[in-house]
Amino acid sequence: MKRLLSICVVLTAIALIAAPAFAEVQNVKVSGDVNSGGVSRQGYTLLPSNNSASSNNDNDSFLYTQARVRIDADLTDNVMATVRFLTEYDWNTYSNTSGDGDNVDLDLANVTLKEVFYQPLTVTVGRQELRYGNAFVIGDPDTNTISKDGNLTAGDLSLRKSFDAIKAVFDYNPLVVDVFTAKIKETNKTRNDVDLYGINAAYDIGQHNSEVEAYWILSANDVPVAPTAGTNAGNSIHTIGVRGSVTPVENLNLLGELAFQRGKYDSESVTKRDQKATAYQVAGEYAFPDVTIPYLNTMINSPMLKIGYTHYSGEEFGNTGDHEAWIPLYEDQTHGVIANRVLGGVNGGQNSNAGILNVGGSISPMQDLTVSLDWYKFWLDEKLVAEKNQQASQGTALAWDTLTESNYYMDAKKNLGYELDLALLYDYTEDVKMGLSVGYFKPGSAFDGGSSTNVNDESAIQVLATLDVAF
Repeated sequence: MKRLLSICVVLTAIALIAAPAFAEVQNVKVSGDVNSGGVSRQGYTLLPSNNSASSNNDNDSFLYTQARVRIDADLTDNVMATVRFLTEYDWNTYSNTSGDGDNVDLDLANVTLKEVFYQPLTVTVGRQELRYGNAFVIGDPDTNTISKDGNLTAGDLSLRKSFDAIKAVFDYNPLVVDVFTAKIKETNKTRNDVDLYGINAAYDIGQHNSEVEAYWILSANDVPVAPTAGTNAGNSIHTIGVRGSVTPVENLNLLGELAFQRGKYDSESVTKRDQKATAYQVAGEYAFPDVTIPYLNTMINSPMLKIGYTHYSGEEFGNTGDHEAWIPLYEDQTHGVIANRVLGGVNGGQNSNAGILNVGGSISPMQDLTVSLDWYKFWLDEKLVAEKNQQASQGTALAWDTLTESNYYMDAKKNLGYELDLALLYDYTEDVKMGLSVGYFKPGSAFDGGSSTNVNDESAIQVLATLDVAF
């Protein structure tokens, strides 16, 4: 009995000592999602299947899983900590049993201090998402065209969007100013680091649901040689832009964004090159009232129509003056599910050196089901070659991220092709969504060049089925 009393006294003392440490946690929230999908991709090299020179897998089908678990802890004195774990991988029994197929990565890990030093200031330190506007410039550290995590074949479907960053938010409602810096690449060497700095000022006008934003972003790539074609940043690239959105009448939303890139593209080679590029985007969306089809007694819910145009300046073939191709930096936009994958990269024709027209819409033919259709037309801002049947090789005017074959023969034309995307989304329950989409990309006359069997005008198709559960 005496021993039991002693143990109780010791445990009580330990509890009293430990209590203050746990008392700091006011609330803990656990959330996450699990997304499983099946993908079939055909013709993604845009080369015929009998072309032995193709190094990429032209036809590919696989299953994958993406899972995230997030923990948010509210502490005292306006302090919050967030941690999120992410795993995304192709289904592979062998990799699963050997332990190298389902790595769990730290996707978010940050601390937020609200009203630090004085009321309008909030500071977030650690791994976090940086996303401004429609992610025209900032949204994904490796762009949404690729993913540096090799566990997921379809890198363009990756959910990883986080930066290692420090962000300070000054909230002077209706003006909000974000000041941030991020470490994109750390080599622990004297040079070769990539750093990101930025200021984003957003002003809520208050009428017609309108707002305007202005930003300055510096991507400093401290490399001892000129940037490699296809990389996200040059030596020292300043991006200055403005964007805005307005709802002039009910159900009509308009937006626009204009940005310029200036700075040093190559400051170390014998022939120095400055960066001089421009990009802009305009779009409109109108939500119509529900429509009843006569005689069928059927109502079409939530019909919506949209149209938009995006332009990125390009690099003229053989140009040795100012570098004029828009550098995608860390964008997170998708202009066609197939083109986003196969044409991404500096001067490739999708997020650089491109004019893109998008016309689309969506309807809800029945409760919980949404059907959307998007058509994209792609033009090159600058032709990739100077003459017919000329080989467009890496390191010249062309720098595709995923089309790495050396036998692309192009024509001196700007018509890059078109894409049609059809998607169905079904809300099975409030937390469970099922999706099915089909994409079709048809190369344009710029791909008409060829030599022997090296004709690169094959169409590409993607079929994607997904099951997404959130909790």
